[in-house]
Amino acid sequence: MNISYRIQSELSEDQIEADVASYLGYITPFWSRRFQLNAVDEQLTGADKLFKNFKPIYLQFKVSEGLKNLPRGFQLLSPNRDLQSIRVFRRREELSRNPTLYFRLRNKAKTANDFQHNILLSLHNPPIQYALYVAPLSLTIEEYNKSLKQSFLERLFIIDPFDYRPIGITSSIRKRYLGLNPFLRGHISIPPHEVITTSNHYYSYSKSGSDLAWHSGESLKGDFRLSSQLEKIFYESYEFGDGFNMEKYSMFIKENFKEFNKDQPYEQTIYDFANFLKTEYDIKLLFLNTNGK
Repeated sequence: MNISYRIQSELSEDQIEADVASYLGYITPFWSRRFQLNAVDEQLTGADKLFKNFKPIYLQFKVSEGLKNLPRGFQLLSPNRDLQSIRVFRRREELSRNPTLYFRLRNKAKTANDFQHNILLSLHNPPIQYALYVAPLSLTIEEYNKSLKQSFLERLFIIDPFDYRPIGITSSIRKRYLGLNPFLRGHISIPPHEVITTSNHYYSYSKSGSDLAWHSGESLKGDFRLSSQLEKIFYESYEFGDGFNMEKYSMFIKENFKEFNKDQPYEQTIYDFANFLKTEYDIKLLFLNTNGK
């Protein structure tokens, strides 16, 4: 099998998840009074006082693979093969393709009731809660690590989207700082938009995170860089502050996932649900804590 048109990534999903989750936690100052982003991966005993109002964010981390440019006029022997059809589509639609980055949707797990993609789609309900695929725009470890190398002051103060002051969400200056964050700009973040019946679907995009396409054959408009998606989430959280508390979120889980329709403390239901999402669907649950709104 000729795979000379493919560019393999040096990264792994586990590495991407660890780096993004720790980065987001690192740039959240411990004194933040307005917004904090917390991973729900530990026991939540007593958390009802901490999480009085929050927005759930569901993340599925993907590795971006690469495809070389398909020159204009070059005819393929098998243009309908999955990856070749991506190259053909992007050439026909004149989308950026030097190189093209892409990822495939996750197969349905043997023990799962549905595809991961459909679970994400069912959970994506802005401005109440958000679900995103997150993938780096880098193919090499060297390039990826370079985006992490910011100074201590730069990461904590200069481009901190979780600033405790009102200027943190609403000012154009703060939005500019968030938009210039190299690490956040270096990831694409895609909300699922369509129910699937097979996992044989792909997202493709440019090295800069532009020209997003959904295969089969649809170009998606918008700015899907992680920096822009987070800016949107923070702004909507500021403008539309009402989210969940522990009791309401526990009720939401029980109403939508029959596995959790049992009598137990709120925090235990949420903790079990977070672990269920991670174990069954490889989805990481975060809370955007908006207590200080």
